[in-house]
Amino acid sequence: MNELAAERWGEEGPPVVLVHGSLSSAAAAFGEQQVLADRYRLIAPYRRGYSPSPGTDRIDPDRDARDIVELVGAGAHLVGTSMGGVVAMRAAALAPDKVWSLTVIEPPAMPNAAGRPEADKLIESLRTHWGRNGDADLETFVEGFLRALGVSMELPSPLPPAFGEAVRNLKTERPWETGVPLQQLAAAPFPKLVVTGGGTPGFEDVADVLAEKLPARRVLFDGSPHAVQRIGEKFNAELLEFLSSAGDHAK
Repeated sequence: MNELAAERWGEEGPPVVLVHGSLSSAAAAFGEQQVLADRYRLIAPYRRGYSPSPGTDRIDPDRDARDIVELVGAGAHLVGTSMGGVVAMRAAALAPDKVWSLTVIEPPAMPNAAGRPEADKLIESLRTHWGRNGDADLETFVEGFLRALGVSMELPSPLPPAFGEAVRNLKTERPWETGVPLQQLAAAPFPKLVVTGGGTPGFEDVADVLAEKLPARRVLFDGSPHAVQRIGEKFNAELLEFLSSAGDHAK
């Protein structure tokens, strides 16, 4: 039995599992997608380490992927944002016969884009930041992390408890090491969609590699935040079209 707490929106329609990233949680990450509950059953779990799901000493994307496979059950569409995109891709590789479509939003699958200039810059920036600030207080750590991504975000001080929890989790991650199994995913029959917002060049390199190798439909909402799904209507329209074209039932 899956231990994860989850938001569940909608009572009818095909299931869509929504996987949040590192500095967010289920309700916060996918609040703009609740309007899709008139057509889909949305399941947005809180990954381990994010209340009210069980705590953890260390974020493990592979363990998270196994959790997501359990939620996919007999079959579902799968959507992941940021590190949730890496988790979603690893989950899809574990159970390709149960995934009807895969959508990822700026996933930090950095090793897969190694050798591309902007990806290499981001890999080095992230590795350096962790090396210099791994033991820093939460505010210092997250400020430096956001600078490495080129993300402008005004942070409250002190950090709210839920955000502080997310930053503590983030400190245990190693995003420059979180690759995904491209060959397995490329061999999987389900359609793939890769979405970016244009704010972090390293993530654009990752998305270009994914679009080429999987292959995947590639969509850029230029000027959007890292969590592109938060722009709401435009993203939702793209997602709905993609889910509909993928088919709203098990293959």
